[in-house]
Parts: sequence; structure tokens; C-alpha cells
Amino acid sequence: MERALIFAAGAAVGFVLGTRSGRQTYEKMRDQSLEVWHNPTVQEKVSGATEVVKEKAPHVQHKVGELAKKATHRDTDTSTATAPTTGAPPVEATATTPTPAPTPTPAPTDSPVSPPAGGKHTQSPG
Repeated sequence: MERALIFAAGAAVGFVLGTRSGRQTYEKMRDQSLEVWHNPTVQEKVSGATEVVKEKAPHVQHKVGELAKKATHRDTDTSTATAPTTGAPPVEATATTPTPAPTPTPAPTDSPVSPPAGGKHTQSPG
């Protein structure tokens, strides 16, 4: 119990001293960063970068759209001939599209057959 009390007192002293010095360091860093941010040279560079981004954004958007279409087209085009490494003649790849699983049709609500008790499906012998 005594050790816990000593530990708590040490933690409290460390917290208070650390907080004071930490707060001073934080305020110093904050003041320096605000001073740099409000510097006219920095603000000129920020404005210039903003203008360049606004100017180039439509071109970049168009280029990204083209690349996306090309990548999509490349993914769907799987019917190209590929040559195996064994020296055999090239074989045309067959494109297989996954068949969607059939969706179960819901049972009519006025059905005379009710599900088994407990909601578990059981198989009848026979």
C-alpha cells in the first residue's frame, strides 16, 4: 500500500512538472508555426500552389478518367491469345463469367405447409 501511495505521489509530481514544461514548449511551437504561416512569402507560395491546382484539376480529372476506362477495358478483355511456356502452340483463353447464384423464391404466405418447429430443417427418412 505504501508503494502505491509513493508511486501515485511521484506520478502526480511528474504530471504537474511535465505539464508546465510541456505547455511552455507547446505554446512556443504554436507561436512559431503561426508566425511562419502568416509570413507573406509563405502566403504567396500557398496562393500560387492553390492557383496551379485549380488550373490543372480539370486536366488531371480527364486523364484519370481515361486511365480508369483503359484499366476497366483491360480487365474485361480476356480473350487474347496466350502462349504457354512449354513450347506448345498458343491457345486462345476462354473468358468465363461467373454465373450468379439463383435467388430463392419466397414461399407464398397462404401456404398450408408450415416450417418445422424450431426453425430447423430436418430430412424425413425414406
